Amino acid sequence: MASNKKKATRPQGHHTMYVCRSCVWSEAEREIDGERQGVFLVNAIEKRMDRGDVDGIAMRVVFCLGGCRNPCNVAFRYPGKTALRFNRLTPADAQALIDFGRLYVASGTGDVPPEARPEALRDNLVVRVPPPPPR
Repeated sequence: MASNKKKATRPQGHHTMYVCRSCVWSEAEREIDGERQGVFLVNAIEKRMDRGDVDGIAMRVVFCLGGCRNPCNVAFRYPGKTALRFNRLTPADAQALIDFGRLYVASGTGDVPPEARPEALRDNLVVRVPPPPPR
């Protein structure tokens, strides 16, 4: 007998922007008002995404992206594309991240040249992981 339960699936065609919620402001000032900088960045991005600015990008809030020495960190991934991670981001970079997300979605490979990136993200790319080879 077939089950009537719907499977939870991620929408087809959505690229993922991973945002670290645990990034601190600095080692000296880890939290402001009881929150880490990562939470402020998540909130700033969500406010812009709630306005309907972003098609084709899903945000996933994660505990850590491994860039603790240079917070905040955000990564972009999509199957078959190069994965990219940026660091040294602040809540003021939320719109630049969304603008970059549009460029990433439009790119066939995930590679967006520095001169095409928003100014705030031109010097922040720290990890570039090519997609696995086809099987």
